Amino acid sequence: MSDVRQDSPTLRLRRLDASTYELTELMRDGRLATLFQPIVDPRSRGICGFEALTRGPSDSWLHSPQNLFEAARRAGVKVELDFVCMQNAFKRFVAARVAGQLFINVSPDSIYEEANFANRFLGYAKDAELAPDRIVIELTEESLLDDYARLRSALQRLRDAGCSIAIDDLGAGSSGLRTWSELKPDFVKIDRYFVSGIDADATKLEFVRSILDMGRAIGCRVIAEGVETDRECRELVDLGLDRLQGHLFGRPSAAPMAVLQQIESLDRSIVANGALCADHIAVYSPPVSPDMRVTDVADLFHQSPEQQTLAVVRDGRPVGVVRRNDLFALLAKPLHPEIYNKKPVSSVMESPTLLIDGQLRLEQVSRLVTQKGKMRLTEEFVITRDGMYHGLGQTIDLLRLITDQQLQAAKHSNPLTLLPGNGAIRSCIDRLIEAERRFVVAYFDLDSFKPYNDVFGYAQGDQVILYLSGLLKSSFSTRLDFIGHIGGDDFVVVMRCADWRERIIRVLEQFSAAVAGFYSPEHAAAGHITATDRDGNARDYALLTLSVAALDSRTVGATSADAIAHLLAHVKKLAKQREGNSFVLRSGERVVDLMQGQHSVQHLTNDTDILAVQAQEQMVG
Repeated sequence: MSDVRQDSPTLRLRRLDASTYELTELMRDGRLATLFQPIVDPRSRGICGFEALTRGPSDSWLHSPQNLFEAARRAGVKVELDFVCMQNAFKRFVAARVAGQLFINVSPDSIYEEANFANRFLGYAKDAELAPDRIVIELTEESLLDDYARLRSALQRLRDAGCSIAIDDLGAGSSGLRTWSELKPDFVKIDRYFVSGIDADATKLEFVRSILDMGRAIGCRVIAEGVETDRECRELVDLGLDRLQGHLFGRPSAAPMAVLQQIESLDRSIVANGALCADHIAVYSPPVSPDMRVTDVADLFHQSPEQQTLAVVRDGRPVGVVRRNDLFALLAKPLHPEIYNKKPVSSVMESPTLLIDGQLRLEQVSRLVTQKGKMRLTEEFVITRDGMYHGLGQTIDLLRLITDQQLQAAKHSNPLTLLPGNGAIRSCIDRLIEAERRFVVAYFDLDSFKPYNDVFGYAQGDQVILYLSGLLKSSFSTRLDFIGHIGGDDFVVVMRCADWRERIIRVLEQFSAAVAGFYSPEHAAAGHITATDRDGNARDYALLTLSVAALDSRTVGATSADAIAHLLAHVKKLAKQREGNSFVLRSGERVVDLMQGQHSVQHLTNDTDILAVQAQEQMVG
């Protein structure tokens, strides 16, 4: 007997087959609704665009977009439905007279199936009097095919007309990063799965941060979809997302909003960020058009002897640069003035050239600049904001700011390891508590370190400390974790990475494997050294081990850096009582020895107790 339950696949297929006539009527009579959801720029705290969404009549089974487009696909009218949706969106967006860009969903299937897709698309936009440079074509990532060369060719006509390209739902489908690499979009929209609950899930946080860093490096703006809570908004703003979209800022509506209604959500979420970025070294210099004659550009250089570089910009977007020395060297060759003077500067400009997004951190800018090859200190590069020309940056200014940053950091860092000291550790912890972020603080302390110093000397002791410092730096996430050096052999790591426990276990294992190298072969073989204790008596001390005391920030009483230090003192005492390497964690009222049952790994990914009762773990204290 066939399955005909209300929610059965069989009933769904029957409905899809029966809906062909209704769908045809809806398209013919124009009874499809176009809704608009705002896309927000967190920096300006305003709306910068809208995504157009199509729905069927509210009293119809085809109201759901999933049912609507699946029915069209089965009926063989999917391409025509896409074009009807586009026409409706163009007309209603223009009629609303709002500023910003229109994000319009386009199925790659339609681009493949309609040989004249670009001309039809641009024709409908022209009929609605919507400029192509206000349109962002949003491709559904999960439906992309493998013929990227064909898709790139089809999209190039639209790009040439001024349209931008976005990939929707990055992470939801199978093509993922390859699609990003192949199509080089102007925007990527992170699937809502990675946004939902990001404030309580370190794995999602790390994913979004890595996507954002990649976007920054290649000049692609990143949009987070599905933002629904203040906590999610706060985390995403803190990360530096370029755009936000979700019910927190506005549900899909028939009329695009002219003013952001939930601006207070952004105001509560803005976190002061002291990190310097490329914007700080941008100096605006009037650009030139790619159509300007070479002789006219040469005249500009003659009129401004200090000007070394001119950006070449078309419609606000940089397309190259022309450099004084290179241009004059070219024109100094015999017959070259006659050949080039009347040509457009685009024929002699440097293109492609290095484009730096204004939101890139200085260390990221430095990496990109040095990757370009040997650059002169006075050489300039183009800085953009949202893909548009913003100004020029100079290598020497970049180096000066980085040096100033390093000098400031050095004032508050441990002179041996150059890691942040007490003040920075306290500030980090207090800032996370104030922002209601969850984290785990781990205190690393070497056992039997004083006897080691007495026997081998402070210089050798410093080598051990430097080794441990390097081990911590290489073992924890530079994006999510904070490593500090209290002094001597005491270190603190504030962890937000999802796999914090495995990372600590790995540090302990690597330290154990390396420790024998800090002793003479005789001492290593004996497994101990002989040194004088505090009472002046000779006694044997085991080889160096590492004690780790950790505290979950959700523990009652962990209300400040000072309070956490007090709570950690008891955990540290318990860890030091264990023989060999130790790893003890306090979470709530429970204190757990995490060196027992290492195969039972818990991740800090949600608000539940990260240490649910497990038979493999041993209670301590």
